[in-house]
Amino acid sequence: MQLRRLPLAAGATLAVFALGACASSSSSGSSSTAPSTAVSTASSAAAPAAKGKVVIGTFDFGESKILANLYALALGKAGYTTEVKTVGAREITEPALEKGSSDGGVDVVPEYLATFTEFLNAKKNGKGAAAVASGDVDKTLTAGQALAQGYGISLLTPSAATDENSFAVTKKFATENHLTTLSDLASYKGDLILGGPSECPTRPFCQPGLQSTYGLKFKSFKALDAGGPLTKQAISQGKVTIGLVFSSDGGIAALGLQVLTDDKHLQNADNVVAAVNSKEAGDAALAAALNSVDAALTTDDLVALNKSVDVDRKDPEAVAKEYAASKGIG
Repeated sequence: MQLRRLPLAAGATLAVFALGACASSSSSGSSSTAPSTAVSTASSAAAPAAKGKVVIGTFDFGESKILANLYALALGKAGYTTEVKTVGAREITEPALEKGSSDGGVDVVPEYLATFTEFLNAKKNGKGAAAVASGDVDKTLTAGQALAQGYGISLLTPSAATDENSFAVTKKFATENHLTTLSDLASYKGDLILGGPSECPTRPFCQPGLQSTYGLKFKSFKALDAGGPLTKQAISQGKVTIGLVFSSDGGIAALGLQVLTDDKHLQNADNVVAAVNSKEAGDAALAAALNSVDAALTTDDLVALNKSVDVDRKDPEAVAKEYAASKGIG
């Protein structure tokens, strides 16, 4: 699995880890600066009148490309001509979004609410700025909107679908102990071994947060990786009881793992959200098309879509087309 952002630290500084090998990938994107382009346009006898061109930028990983193509299909159905362009890391996509396509940038980027909010918070107030994102979607959106507007960007309606830090156990362990949430795990009487990145024992969104928010007591900690193959294998093989993963990772189910619901909202709200250049955001038809995608998506959908691309090696555009057709959004 290629790794996303990992906001284990307090404040606006987000720890980003190097890319690994299998399932889905990092919303901090690739460091590659060489753009590649795929064009998607709508064609239908009953298509609405053309409304102009919209350029959608993506990070360089499968989930972002799936989301971008879903946006393109919905916009195409609404009468827009679209271009999907792989731009790279957030440090590149955000300035491109500020510019807009009329100035050589992009008009829309599928983003992640808390991570994008804290990126803008650090950009405006410095890396040591107090965090403004939280597990509360509405409060995080309000903070994100205020920051984004200062850079000529608008955030639309967040999806229920999330791609955020999560903690998983085996399905067998969850079933045997009647576990669906992290709160349920607090009543477990056996020894708990936690697996995750080496920073986990000192980061408030990892071991300290699990202890203070959920009252979990760990016999030991095993340093592995940040939601990658080492952690997932260690959980599935019983080397650790619970480990840090990512909520939309397409490889979780394939290994017989189950994410426990963060019912007390320890993690920040990293819901999928369309970030739009403000020149375009006032277009009601454009906003409605983008919001129709995010309204349809669930985290389970993201898991399945990511599995198709990252595990089954299907083309992101083809996967997006099949999903859009099933939901009537493209």
